[in-house]
Amino acid sequence: MDSLKILEQDAGKEIRVYLVSGRLDESTFPLFKEKVLDVNHTNNIVLNLSDLKYVSSSGIRAIFELKNRLSSEGKRLLLTEAGEKVIQIFNLLGLWKPFAHFEKEEDAIAACLKN
Repeated sequence: MDSLKILEQDAGKEIRVYLVSGRLDESTFPLFKEKVLDVNHTNNIVLNLSDLKYVSSSGIRAIFELKNRLSSEGKRLLLTEAGEKVIQIFNLLGLWKPFAHFEKEEDAIAACLKN
């Protein structure tokens, strides 16, 4: 079973990128909460999902919770490089369209720099 790994880096002023890999589900939610959800954030957060192998409905709920929290603080969440399986799960729940999403991490960072 894959666990969840989260690498973070700054990609410019007010831009933080999280590379999320493995599985985001009920068992790995506490790590996501500790490393991403409960952190004070910069103005722009990019979640790179290129190495995310599986996301459950509770994982999507965690990402949606992050989006709502950032929005309420006037900050943005951008998703990037999500695989087809991950996008399908978001679409099944009708939750892909509310997110700003980009094919490449560089495109998401460029979008952050424009605003």
